[in-house]
Amino acid sequence: MNFTRIMRRYLAPLKLLCALYATSVVVEIGYAVAFPLSLKYLVDTAFIPKDVQAFIFILALLLIGGLLNIAAGAGGDYTLAKLSGRMLQTLRTELFTHVQKQSIDFYSRYRVGDITTRFNSDLLSIEQVVGATFPLGLKQGFTAVAGLCLLFTLEWRLALALLLGSSLLFIGPKLLQKRAETANRSVKEAEGDFASTIDESLKGHKTIRGLHLQEVMLERARRQILSLYTFGLRRSFMNSLLERIPMTSLMALNAIMIGFGGYLIFQDKLSIGGYIAFFTLFMSVSQAVFHLSFLIPYFIASGVSFERVHQMMEDAPTVVEADLTVNMPPLAHAIAMDHVTFGYTDVQNILKDVSLTIPAGSFAAFVGPSGSGKSTALQLLLRFYDPGEGRVAYDGLDVKQMSERSLREQVGIVFQDTFLFNATVKDNLLLGSPDATENEMIAASKAADMHETIMSWPEGYDTPIVQEGASLSGGQRQRLSIARTLLRKPSVLLLDEVTSALDFATEAEINRTIAQLKGRSTIISVTHRLASIIHADLIFVFRNGEIVESGSHEELLGRKGLYSDMWEKQAGFRSSRGELQLHAREVSY
Repeated sequence: MNFTRIMRRYLAPLKLLCALYATSVVVEIGYAVAFPLSLKYLVDTAFIPKDVQAFIFILALLLIGGLLNIAAGAGGDYTLAKLSGRMLQTLRTELFTHVQKQSIDFYSRYRVGDITTRFNSDLLSIEQVVGATFPLGLKQGFTAVAGLCLLFTLEWRLALALLLGSSLLFIGPKLLQKRAETANRSVKEAEGDFASTIDESLKGHKTIRGLHLQEVMLERARRQILSLYTFGLRRSFMNSLLERIPMTSLMALNAIMIGFGGYLIFQDKLSIGGYIAFFTLFMSVSQAVFHLSFLIPYFIASGVSFERVHQMMEDAPTVVEADLTVNMPPLAHAIAMDHVTFGYTDVQNILKDVSLTIPAGSFAAFVGPSGSGKSTALQLLLRFYDPGEGRVAYDGLDVKQMSERSLREQVGIVFQDTFLFNATVKDNLLLGSPDATENEMIAASKAADMHETIMSWPEGYDTPIVQEGASLSGGQRQRLSIARTLLRKPSVLLLDEVTSALDFATEAEINRTIAQLKGRSTIISVTHRLASIIHADLIFVFRNGEIVESGSHEELLGRKGLYSDMWEKQAGFRSSRGELQLHAREVSY
């Protein structure tokens, strides 16, 4: 999709504003072209014959035209500001909406720096070309065309000579265009790399300091800054060449104008007034052409930005809603995965012909070694991905037939990495449930064993959370996340390694909270800490993308299979002074 097609698409709904702006441009161009032409009549009709009445008449026309030109210019500036603002508003909204609708795999294809650069640098470049460069280029282009037509009416021989010479203005930029586009694209990519490094250094500042990686990060930043300098130097040099060549060409055109124009005057083929008018009009046309050539680097840069933004806009979600969807009711019977096969790529399947059934109201758990597919199964239940084969169903209804809104309302999720927004505790809790009452919010906090902790803070529920909850403990962040999810009253609660990064005391508190929720919702927990799911109704053991065992904790221990081996590795007992103590040895499962 090229620049003009994009412009037409976004300006189509703004036809009235476009018409008003076009009117102002016509008035401005008409005055810019007519003013030099008036010099011919002032000299030949008024000054040389000393005709006062003709002088007053021409002067009055110039004054009236000047006032109209000023009014049209002011109106055009306001209309242009509104046009460009509306267009950028629509583009920003569409881009942000498009990113929000993307599937999870989108965020593995684009780094944070790549996305933010498109929102910042690329949209700023587009804003500049839409609000200034393109309108100026349009105005200067029409001015050049109209002026050139008048030049032919004044003296066609001189105009033809200048037209042939003006081809030099565009040969150079045409030859350098590809190199300039490559240089601009390299700068944009380098900006994205550096933005990603900044994002990582800010989010991972504790890890960087804890591992003493400051020099490593600084060296990476130095290389990227050097790349920015190198590519930026190349872009600046290309842009300066694109500007310098037209200036050199204009000098040659001025020489042609003076030399050939003087020759025509000496041959009595051109009057002095005609020469002055021609020269003044030529200067206006040459200035318009120069401005056009000066804008070429900006058009090239914005063209690259349009291309990058359009590339992201063309990246369609891999998980899409059906044309006709139904709302998911509260879970009444069971959750099922029927012969599900799935892989993140076409090369390898993570899940292989997986089938399971979880009755409504039960507490189920997915366990297994790292890479066994248990977390992937949870993401399919959330419909973050669609299975390659088979289906995921709630009460027999395929998730592909459900509206995403209703699925999210009925299926709550608490992730391992809790994300809290930079807002108050109350705002974080009510974010997904804006219609919830204060009593419901307090009830959810009590259910998550968080209410007393919140009330112990000086500002209570109005306590601000900063840096994504860095001032809170891991257990407090998890309980806030659980409370936020419970406030939505989901009929299904998914827990993704919610205690994996917590100490044993905090883990025990979270496990007690989860145990209290049993019976209120259907709970599915993905965990590698087996002690937290010994009271689960069903435990599904994954290995190499398949379910190799299922049953209760006691049943699985009795089978002496993979689950029993995992339990023995995680739990070791020893007797000391007649007391039985539990020692958990961490094994990555």
